[in-house]
Amino acid sequence: MMAAFLALMHRRTGGDDLVVGTDVAGRDLPALEPLIGFFVNVVPLRSRRLGVDRNSGTNGTHSADRTNSANSANGANGADGADGASSADRPDDKRGETFTEWLARVRELGLTAFEHAAMPFDQIVDAAGVPRSRRHGPLVQTLFVVQNTPAARFDLPGLAVRLESRPPVTSKFDLAVFVTDTADGLRAEWVFATSLYERATVEAAAQDWRTLLRRAAAEPDTALDTLLDGLEPSGPSTSSQPSSGPPPSSPPHHQEPTMSSLPPPVVDKPGKLDKLGKLAALGKRAGPGAVGASATAATPAPAVRMTTFADDRPFPLIVEATRPDLDAVAWARANRDVVETSLLTHAGLLFRNFGLRTPQEFEAFAESIEPELFGGYGDLPKKEGGRNTYRSTPYPERQMILFHNESAHLERWPRKQWFFCELPSPVGGATPIVDCREMLRRLPADLVDEFERKGLLYVRTFTPRLDVSWQDFFKTTDRGEVEARLTRAGTAFRWLDADTLQTRTRCPAVVKHPLTGERVFFNQVQLHHVSCLEPDVREDLLGLVGLDRMPRHVTFGDGSAIPDATMAIVGEAYEACAVRLDWRQGDIIMLDNMLAAHARDPYEGPRKIVVAMGAMFDRAALGGEA
Repeated sequence: MMAAFLALMHRRTGGDDLVVGTDVAGRDLPALEPLIGFFVNVVPLRSRRLGVDRNSGTNGTHSADRTNSANSANGANGADGADGASSADRPDDKRGETFTEWLARVRELGLTAFEHAAMPFDQIVDAAGVPRSRRHGPLVQTLFVVQNTPAARFDLPGLAVRLESRPPVTSKFDLAVFVTDTADGLRAEWVFATSLYERATVEAAAQDWRTLLRRAAAEPDTALDTLLDGLEPSGPSTSSQPSSGPPPSSPPHHQEPTMSSLPPPVVDKPGKLDKLGKLAALGKRAGPGAVGASATAATPAPAVRMTTFADDRPFPLIVEATRPDLDAVAWARANRDVVETSLLTHAGLLFRNFGLRTPQEFEAFAESIEPELFGGYGDLPKKEGGRNTYRSTPYPERQMILFHNESAHLERWPRKQWFFCELPSPVGGATPIVDCREMLRRLPADLVDEFERKGLLYVRTFTPRLDVSWQDFFKTTDRGEVEARLTRAGTAFRWLDADTLQTRTRCPAVVKHPLTGERVFFNQVQLHHVSCLEPDVREDLLGLVGLDRMPRHVTFGDGSAIPDATMAIVGEAYEACAVRLDWRQGDIIMLDNMLAAHARDPYEGPRKIVVAMGAMFDRAALGGEA
């Protein structure tokens, strides 16, 4: 099966030098026996269709873990021998070989590669010097796997159990073929990146593979090229840049791939390969908060419906998928500009019914909008299984996390933030959101003027076991490194004792948005002010450490106290502006963090909200406002 697949890939791509990966699994070392988990590794196989590679000394196919040649194979254009002769000029040219001879070469390739099956794939990539990119996986973009894991049986008294496959959403590879031995015969599932291949292209490749297998089994001593020539023509077999997979339906733009699958028998299912046209560009909608903006109407594609709560309440924009088979990641990528424009207009977006089930699918969705998600945030714990996502703030369930703009008290913050509902709590647990432009309209003008003139002074004390430690927050145990970073950021600091760090950061309370120019109430005054704590918590903390060592504290920028009465007015304004949306599994709230604040309501029962952030912005870029 692998021999037929490799031969077909060589023919359809027009490339002589290809790298295809395959999975190996198992435990070869006794020391691994007591460990729980699934041990699997990708082994890259480098295949040469024509002639001998004189640099390698092999018969033309060899394992890509021989790192002296793996780097040249990446990209699938390949390299001729050191003497510069083309494959056709070589006396040991393989153009006339039979399928049986090709099969023997592929067998040798596999056996040689599996001798190194325990070599971690990451080490192969590093040794080969292959550059890494978010656009595609390193070294291997095509996978061919034979799944021979014994079928598991579940015998649970009183219950009938069966395994259900879930349609894939995001792709690790441009093309992956998974062959499974079932009671009804071999079943091959072709999974492919919809940003690179049309369904019809992959269907044709799958049919050619099956045809080639049948003919090779019937006539194994026929020349391989003759067998390949007998396949039905299915479009051009070469492209200007061959790659190990079917020729793309259009030149790839190195987009993050989304995935569709092609399980046999081939069934025409509606779905994820339909091309989605971009939405017409959304301008700013006239109404509250649209300062100096031109008004244009939203023109959504049929795949989504866009609404607001009311004409006079444009915050947030609700984006609902109208088709159950919508590919969320492909839609987000195709409509990235529309999402950005809508976000600047409405300050917040609610994506609903997009079919996202897992944190990994959510991360792929967020990356389609903002490819460089921020992965170095110290105030939140990382989400298990994610690269640049976080769990929500670990805070007592029965207490509210008050309104704030993420990291507004630091020298750098995300302009974009996402919240994904993996599991809604049965009681409470909403994430209230507020348009900070509306906050300025609601607050008394003299109070806004005082906040704007004086700014804020945030005092943070990293007390061991009382708040996040400075080691966890700064991701280092080196005091000197922390001091250097604080100095560069212009943050005052002092060590209260050997392990207690206190920082003082002067920040604006009102800023102008860097893209829209609108003034917004942008701060964490409510989250830091002592009066906003629960009465019993405030009393306990003041009695334990005193005001000067409170984990979080805030004053006006000149050091004068912010009266409790002022904070009561701020709190009332937040609640008057707040929008509360009941979480549903799969919901995503996306905020412009410089236009919108968020909070968390108390809740009961299990609750899982996953957080992502990106488009980092430096306070220094505010200029005189900072």
